Amino acid sequence: MASANEPGSPTSWQSVRRALSSATASLRTGWNDVVRSVHPLAGEEWLTDAQMQLYRRSTRHSTLLLPIGAFFVALANRQWISSSTRTTWWIAIAAICVALDLTWRKLDRMPGHSLEAVRFRARCYTAMSFVFLTAWCSMGVFLWAPAEPINHMLIVLILACSLAGSIALNAVHPAMAALVFTVHVSFLLGATWFSDTDIDRTLGELSAVYALLLIGQVVALNASMTKMLRLERDRAGLVHNLQHAKIESDRERARAAAASRTKSQFLSNMNHELRTPMNAILGFSELIKSKAFGDSADKYTEYAGIIHDSGQNLLSLINDMLDLAKIEGGKMYLRENEVNFSGVIGEVVDSNAAKAESSGISLKKNLQRGLPRLFADERAIQQIVSNLVSNAIKFTPPDGTVTLFAQVEGDGRLSFGVQDTGIGISNEDQKNIFERFGGGRHDVATADKGTGLGLAIVKGFAEAHDGEVKLESRLGEGTRVTVFMPAARLRGLTTQLKTAS
Repeated sequence: MASANEPGSPTSWQSVRRALSSATASLRTGWNDVVRSVHPLAGEEWLTDAQMQLYRRSTRHSTLLLPIGAFFVALANRQWISSSTRTTWWIAIAAICVALDLTWRKLDRMPGHSLEAVRFRARCYTAMSFVFLTAWCSMGVFLWAPAEPINHMLIVLILACSLAGSIALNAVHPAMAALVFTVHVSFLLGATWFSDTDIDRTLGELSAVYALLLIGQVVALNASMTKMLRLERDRAGLVHNLQHAKIESDRERARAAAASRTKSQFLSNMNHELRTPMNAILGFSELIKSKAFGDSADKYTEYAGIIHDSGQNLLSLINDMLDLAKIEGGKMYLRENEVNFSGVIGEVVDSNAAKAESSGISLKKNLQRGLPRLFADERAIQQIVSNLVSNAIKFTPPDGTVTLFAQVEGDGRLSFGVQDTGIGISNEDQKNIFERFGGGRHDVATADKGTGLGLAIVKGFAEAHDGEVKLESRLGEGTRVTVFMPAARLRGLTTQLKTAS
């Protein structure tokens, strides 16, 4: 009865099969690594690119140093090899190295890290490495002197040392490492194993054992270098993410600081904006209540008008705040219908004419004839135009001009807005001018600073109608704010265009 440890027992065969299966899996994995280092899969091209860059950094000067080494190898074999053979071999090595170095440098300058670019460079690098290694290892043929044991030992020693050094330099790239091993071992074993002398066969056997020992070194070096490259990529990605997070954090902190400043400015302005009409209402209502002017009805009528105007201003301010809250909360509801846009502009001009005149400002209209009707929320459109005109009058000095304009653009959109000859807005402030409380520093030039809600409301109402707002301004030259409404909101435009043509 066979024991478990005897050859031929089931346990022994299972061990052999497991060993063969493990060896087959390792060979398959190694072959896949070799193939992918020349033809990387999508998403892994960065690894092949990094392997080639590391390979080039470690072998950049090899092609220029190799002719020097070849010269001394040829010189060391002068006792057995003729001068013509040695010189021809050395010249061939030098010429190949110079040609390969020029080609390598050209490949290094090629831009691009795409999948196809990396595959192309990997194939070129591998083919050139094969030529490079074959030229160097050809000493085993051209400098091999038959029946000269010392010559054979010298050649085998040089190739063995070259194999160890080349593996250390090329192990990072599996395909090149496989070439290094295959080419060196082929020349090491090719002549020694087929020789009739005992010393050559011994050299061949020693070379085979040496090659088997180096296989483990190749695998270990490649695994450690690949792990290093992956860790370096993860580290670089982590550093990039941290830098991006820091930039975002700094940006958000700056936004928070700016929001805090504008909030303080808003509250300061609101203090003035709220107190002024409230003081007027309370003060003049107290006079009427106490009958300070006796039975003078005209005086009381005048004060009632002031109270009414102050109430209107206060209501307008509250409406602006409520509108902005709805816009920012995403709860803006539009009551859309066909709006007589020309009529809206006319009403806004009429309501602001007295204020413009008292400020010494010329208020003008520049409207395209036959403007179409606009499908929109009439109150929102009126708010947009009114806020633009009010802002322009507020920041335009006496003898200035404020012009309302409107026209249909070539792409079918309706563009309208206000252009003034006011103090203008700096490039720095233009970035935040449409934000909530985003009044620029130009507001210090006027006593009537406002709440900073006007342009934010304009932008909110425009975007609620699928439109957009564009601002152009230069300090000291004036400002032009243009609102664009999509062509789909225009009514009667096609008919008018046909009539005009």
